[in-house]
Amino acid sequence: MRHVGQRVAGRQLLSGITFSVLPGETAGLLGPSGSGKSTLLRACCGLTRPSDGEILLDGQVLHQHRAAWRTRLGYVPQDDILHTGLTVRRAVSYAARLRLPATLPAAEREAVVERALRRVGLSERADVRIARLSGGQRKRASVAGELLASPAVLFLDEPTSGQDPHLEASMTALFSDLAASGTTVVVTTHAMASLDQLDLVVVLAAGQLVYAGPPEALLEHFRVRAYEGVFRRLAEDDALTWTQRFRQSHLYRTYVLDRLRGGGESSP
Repeated sequence: MRHVGQRVAGRQLLSGITFSVLPGETAGLLGPSGSGKSTLLRACCGLTRPSDGEILLDGQVLHQHRAAWRTRLGYVPQDDILHTGLTVRRAVSYAARLRLPATLPAAEREAVVERALRRVGLSERADVRIARLSGGQRKRASVAGELLASPAVLFLDEPTSGQDPHLEASMTALFSDLAASGTTVVVTTHAMASLDQLDLVVVLAAGQLVYAGPPEALLEHFRVRAYEGVFRRLAEDDALTWTQRFRQSHLYRTYVLDRLRGGGESSP
């Protein structure tokens, strides 16, 4: 994405956001509540159009090629939208009827459903009603529905919210597996325990980009000993100050400017 801004009712929610996620990477969008993570994610998957700048997917401006990308993007919102009275298999099967070509034979469609359930680790829970699943399992069922069409890019909004550290780590491992199979994964999160499993960490504050780089460089950049300390440091100075510090760092040159020059805008 390049210089993305978003204004809603006269309020500036995002300002000049520029970074790239490479194909097959897992990227985490972090930031305090109200920093603009969900706003940015909705723009990335085409639900809203930025007021300024461009969202680029494989070099194409998203809002100019929405029809072509519609079936290549997956989006899992923060709130589950699955019918809780259905079993996992039936819910995902209904999603398959909507997401897959109508000409696909029923046997092939059900094979796609079973494959998606295996990928998210829900085969053994496939005949359980969604209402009886744990929060983490319900989120996995939502992910299964988005995997049916084999998306090139999968966006997830707070998929580990409210989960214990074990489930959080399990979900992050799932995203890494999806990325290893070729799906670019972009996830918003407040969770910090599993950041080291990500390829790229992007931090927003008050709608501005204050960090983009590998998780192992995050602590040094913010001069903290633990990931949880990043939010405390962000509160010590205003977002503009942190943005300026980031733009003066080698990380900005490597993970923003060099990626754009090298054509690294295959994903948002």
